Amino acid sequence: SVLPVRIDGVWYDLSDYRAAHPGGKWLLDYSYGKDVTAIFKSIHLFAKEETQSKLDKLPIIDLDSPILAKPNVFTADLVPPTTGREIDTPFQADLRAMLTRRFASREEFKAPVDHWVRIGLAAAATAYCWQGWYHGDVALTAALPFVHWILAAHTCHEATHSTLSTNEHVNYWLQFTAHPIMFNVFVWIPQHLISHHQYTNDPNLDVDVHHFAPALLSQEQPPLDPDANRGWTFAWKGMLTSLGTCILQPMRTLLDSTTPNFDENITPIPHGVSKATLALSMAPSFFVLTYPLFAFLPSDPALAAFLEVWPWVGMSMIWTAMTQTSHIQQQCQRIPGMADTDWNAGQVETSLDYSTASPFWTAVTGGLNTQSLHHVLPNVCMSHFPDMYREYEEICAKHGVNVRQSANLATATVSMYDFIFRINEPKSKNSQ
Repeated sequence: SVLPVRIDGVWYDLSDYRAAHPGGKWLLDYSYGKDVTAIFKSIHLFAKEETQSKLDKLPIIDLDSPILAKPNVFTADLVPPTTGREIDTPFQADLRAMLTRRFASREEFKAPVDHWVRIGLAAAATAYCWQGWYHGDVALTAALPFVHWILAAHTCHEATHSTLSTNEHVNYWLQFTAHPIMFNVFVWIPQHLISHHQYTNDPNLDVDVHHFAPALLSQEQPPLDPDANRGWTFAWKGMLTSLGTCILQPMRTLLDSTTPNFDENITPIPHGVSKATLALSMAPSFFVLTYPLFAFLPSDPALAAFLEVWPWVGMSMIWTAMTQTSHIQQQCQRIPGMADTDWNAGQVETSLDYSTASPFWTAVTGGLNTQSLHHVLPNVCMSHFPDMYREYEEICAKHGVNVRQSANLATATVSMYDFIFRINEPKSKNSQ
């Protein structure tokens, strides 16, 4: 069968190339029927000519042929991500030159040895905390969300961009470290790559802007509830996000239901993933959700409540603080300027960085503290970012690209909440 993918306005059939794709056939399956121009060019920046040569040899689909999937996960409109903006720009050329100076091959910008050591330690600690949770240990359960976050931050996010390893099977299976309490990979990864990484902070195309609806996360959004400050909706949803990403979002696909506040399911699973596969992937999450009720509720209701609630709430608060601070900021809103013509500049100027020279905070946040660098060079493992960041800043300054920064995670979190509550201020109060 045909595997249609659009790049630079041309529909290609990737079905015959699927098994040979170095990043894994699963990433091509996730791209079925989508426009992937921006993510294709940024992921393959290092070997740009080689990749283009391979693309030129692939069969082109007749424009009159029916394309059965949406171009991205949020909108049904066939809008390319580069409308009015260029990707192959002098700014990106300098970013590529930095890559080729620093790394002799694609293997060199994958995860280094120290990254794998941290993965091993985090995996052991996570397994130890999960067995503690299973046996009702309060201290180990309290630590569980934190150590599981470190494991997942070093693995699943990197794996989705193929930055862990050149082995596609390693990247594929290590996605699932996000299970059972961070997110379901079949729901999250397609929207992350195809929607968020291409259309960052565009409320018409970036599904991430809508996960906390009716709370507004962009100043371009019209209010869904003009009479209440939905900043509080963001606050309480921020403590339950992992229940949404692990249970509610995949359940909507299983039940063929729509997302609240929308007329469609804005987080569907990708082509090629069956409902049976999705249901199987949810099994660990359902176990975490139900096990404390059967094992501990009859004998110790308070302990059962803690084991039931804390893993989800703890991970949700960490997830919200680490991920939403990177883009939901006043200074990261889309404004007229260079970002209107240069897609790469848009990625930088809609992202927030902090503690950029710190290997410690890079490890703790999974590289989310250098989010703008990750968005323009998503093919590089985050462990390389602290060493690269100063040169990256100099390239941005050379091209007049404004790097958005905050002092640390605490200041970034405070400014995020200030922005959210301000744009969600009821109209009636603003008019007084």
